[in-house]
Amino acid sequence: MKQAFINGGKVLLRGIEREDLTNLMQWMNDSDVTHFLFMGDRPVHLEQLTEQYQKQINASDEVSLAIVEKKKNKIIGWCGLYRINWISRHGEYRVFIGEKRYWNKGIGSEIAKLLIGYGFEKLNLNKIWLGVNSSHKGASCSYKKAGFIKEGLLRQEIYRNGQYYDAVRMSILRKEYNPKI
Repeated sequence: MKQAFINGGKVLLRGIEREDLTNLMQWMNDSDVTHFLFMGDRPVHLEQLTEQYQKQINASDEVSLAIVEKKKNKIIGWCGLYRINWISRHGEYRVFIGEKRYWNKGIGSEIAKLLIGYGFEKLNLNKIWLGVNSSHKGASCSYKKAGFIKEGLLRQEIYRNGQYYDAVRMSILRKEYNPKI
């Protein structure tokens, strides 16, 4: 098992390795996995992911992590804090669970707890925000459970599956953060 950067009960979060990119490419090209996401409108190629991986290694405003299910030591997705503004102390939360058999198992809630704690306790952020497809009820419920609050609605922000979807902007502030949740 590779070294955990953040250790949870069901999952651990670690740095993304080059060999993880093949799994990421398969998930990003799966229309079931990307159905509600901002991505998935074009095929993803390994060369693109490799280039993005190289950029993320050197990025000072991103923390990208592989999600590994602990019992099987299997990568099941990735997550991170992106577009970190070090002056205003905020960053964008993203999570992507590509392995479908791990959906609806509470893993998303655990990841949110781990990343929010990391953002506030280690990176000294004041606000963590996200965007979610308004039709993705499971994700919205998970984010609310983690303490995110709706800030606003971006009307017809996403075009997917032959239709426009609204996007919901949500955030959690440091003063709203409860590490015991």
